[in-house]
Amino acid sequence: MVTATDPLAAHASRAGDVFDRPAPRRTYNVEEAAKVLGISRSLAYDEARRGTLPGLIRIGNRFLVSKDAIDRLLAGEAA
Repeated sequence: MVTATDPLAAHASRAGDVFDRPAPRRTYNVEEAAKVLGISRSLAYDEARRGTLPGLIRIGNRFLVSKDAIDRLLAGEAA
């Protein structure tokens, strides 16, 4: 039997906390990327459709943009 004072129960509780927290987002949607880049929403979607938006990830009909790629672009590095 596992009780509240059992060290294994305490460990299981702490281990579960890791999975209870949402993972930090590593992508933007196109609208968020447009705001960060300082461009219009329509231009961002046009570039996404052309495949020229840096860090573009396409999953089915959904477009996501890598935060790392946007950060590199804004820092003046190659995306």
